[in-house]
Amino acid sequence: MVDFQNIGVLGCGNMGAALARSLVASGTAQAKDVYVYDTLAPAMEALKKELGVQTTVQAHDLSDRCDVLILAVKPQIFHHVAPGLNPKSGPRERVVLSVMAGVTSEDIRAHFPDDYQIVRVMPNLPLSVGEGATAIETDGHSEATLLLAEHIFKAAGRTVRVTSHQMDAVTGLSGSGPAYVFEFLEGMILAGVKAGLPRDTSASLVMQTVKGALKLLESSKEGPPAWSAKVSSPGGTTIHGLHVLETAGFKGILIAAVEAAVARSRELSGK
Repeated sequence: MVDFQNIGVLGCGNMGAALARSLVASGTAQAKDVYVYDTLAPAMEALKKELGVQTTVQAHDLSDRCDVLILAVKPQIFHHVAPGLNPKSGPRERVVLSVMAGVTSEDIRAHFPDDYQIVRVMPNLPLSVGEGATAIETDGHSEATLLLAEHIFKAAGRTVRVTSHQMDAVTGLSGSGPAYVFEFLEGMILAGVKAGLPRDTSASLVMQTVKGALKLLESSKEGPPAWSAKVSSPGGTTIHGLHVLETAGFKGILIAAVEAAVARSRELSGK
């Protein structure tokens, strides 16, 4: 089921708004076929003005009108909003795509009829600029349903398929990952400042260095260790810097950070 008539987005915050923008900008859906609802009317109206999407008066209008429903509300308020959806069985196949961290498929299933397909999806913030990393839960879903989910989220980046028990790992890695990258970048920028560079010069060098390094990786089948070795001349500056990172346990700190985020994701989902 890659064909659909209308897409509904429940929640017009950062993620919901980013999804609506990517659907329209990529041509995955026409603005007239995208419906949005949020308890905060100004958020809906802002998207309508910006994109030309349709707004609804009540949450259950999304269930009535849409073949695909994207749940993009904050996890802690889902159970308060869900009863207002009032979804009903019907002749059309319906798919629910949830981007809510820590809310299991079983939790969502309790609010929908059995003929709805419930698919958990975990994107990250770069989705808002078309460079999202999105994991799609495969458990119990047909190939057609998974292709539909991929079709929608590839409009804003790259997708991978994972099993349900891997979703917490995804949350801790790519879901929280942008924050780790931002912290790393800020540390690099400050290092340049400490070494005597103006902040804007340091930031420009760091940003381009990271972009260039990523492009090298994407253009080659070699992984990070091989490219790190290419930069590290025997007895040179790079190997001395890498020695400091190894002594401080740099990789171990990153692993511990991801593990902590994964553990928190499991706590939030009651595991």
